[in-house]
Amino acid sequence: MNKRERVMAALEGRPVDRPPFALWRHFYAQDRTAQGLARATVNFYRHCNADLIVMMPGPFYMAEAWGMDIRVLGSDEIAPYIVSATVDRATGWRQFPELDVAGSSLQREIEAVRMVRAMLNDQDAPLIFPLYSPLTTANQLCAGRVIEDLRSFSSDLRSGLSHITEATIALGRACLSVGADGIMLINSLGSRDQLRPREYRDFSLEFDRQVIQALSAQAGIRILSMPGENLFFDQIGQYDVQAINWATWRSAPSLSGARHQLRCCLMGGLNEQTFSNGSRRDIQSQIADAIEQTAGQQLIIAPAGPLPPDSRDELVAAVDHVIAELGGR
Repeated sequence: MNKRERVMAALEGRPVDRPPFALWRHFYAQDRTAQGLARATVNFYRHCNADLIVMMPGPFYMAEAWGMDIRVLGSDEIAPYIVSATVDRATGWRQFPELDVAGSSLQREIEAVRMVRAMLNDQDAPLIFPLYSPLTTANQLCAGRVIEDLRSFSSDLRSGLSHITEATIALGRACLSVGADGIMLINSLGSRDQLRPREYRDFSLEFDRQVIQALSAQAGIRILSMPGENLFFDQIGQYDVQAINWATWRSAPSLSGARHQLRCCLMGGLNEQTFSNGSRRDIQSQIADAIEQTAGQQLIIAPAGPLPPDSRDELVAAVDHVIAELGGR
């Protein structure tokens, strides 16, 4: 099987020659330009030889399109940080503007997708573009205050979320039209520790589903990534996606438990921190456990988020070899 065949077989629940895997990380300095982001994406893919390419623009790329003030420190290893909120008070959501994606800084990410596609051939892995969930973007725009705003000015926030959802859909369509094979919707506010059930349904799930539904015909691959803990896992079946990615090593359910709850592909098994403070034996143990829990079927071996900037090159490269040894090639 080539990489694309392997990934599609796993997503569709068909037999695979070995489980596919995905790794991704940020490059905080290189991602400031389309050329830098494209080059870093392809170089990392070639190094780890993954079956799925997950592009990683800057962590605030969506909020930047609305003028988010961030400080970039000029190193791939040091994350940028928010200097000040774009929406500085809850009532600010009333005037929150629509976004002209074509005239915004998001052209950098769209152009990077186009460049990566030009560097790949038919035998290469499918290319996935990450979209932040609307509520996740809103939380960045107000510098982490979104739950407070949700509870005090809910109708105003809903208006802002509608504009964010429209822009997220427009960006997704643009990236898919220039070469992305699919999208990964990243929802960092999917935990019961953060939201009440009704809040999750009305402010997270509702807008997430709008994004996925709008892109479903165009996106051949649709992944939901939930990096938190104590997730609303009972709601995940309402997402029209082919794979669910979560921190299977620290957040229930386990991979084996999720097989009884979900009919889609499961994406996880790796603890991303292992790549900076662990060993090859640790990675081997995690991969073996993931394969044992799922029989290696309908599984994409992956972390629940970007690898740490200080990940060791030899451990990143080891994943492909370990899977080949354990899962057969």
